[in-house]
Amino acid sequence: MSCTFCEIARGERDAYKVYEDDDTLVILDIYPVSKGHLLVIPKEHHEAIEDMPATLLKKVWLVASAMAKLYRKELKAPGVNVLNNSGRAAGQIIFHFHVHVIPRWEGQEIGKHTRHHLQDDEARDVVASVKPFASKYISELLSSSMK
Repeated sequence: MSCTFCEIARGERDAYKVYEDDDTLVILDIYPVSKGHLLVIPKEHHEAIEDMPATLLKKVWLVASAMAKLYRKELKAPGVNVLNNSGRAAGQIIFHFHVHVIPRWEGQEIGKHTRHHLQDDEARDVVASVKPFASKYISELLSSSMK
């Protein structure tokens, strides 16, 4: 079975990465809803939220929360959507569990999901803006959740 996210996690397919550890990977969505649209994925393959082991599920959501906090605090996004689509009827397209982190910027209408194909210049700009802060925000949140 071929899985795009498993291939990315194994290094067999390219992606714009902003964070990686032993269990998770944060990449840019190649068809973003807004500039900076991220995907938080577990490296281990699980199709949907209901298939996820609890500890890995917790870690993925904590990483997504850290990315949302980074967007609000460091990059001054007025809002952030954090969501998961579970099942085709819910809009899931790639059947490997993942969480979307979608920053919302001034002037952007909610409900208008005008996706576009990610261009290299946009991707490089987002990676340069997010990557320097990602490890700090993630490690702080993960360590505080262990207390």
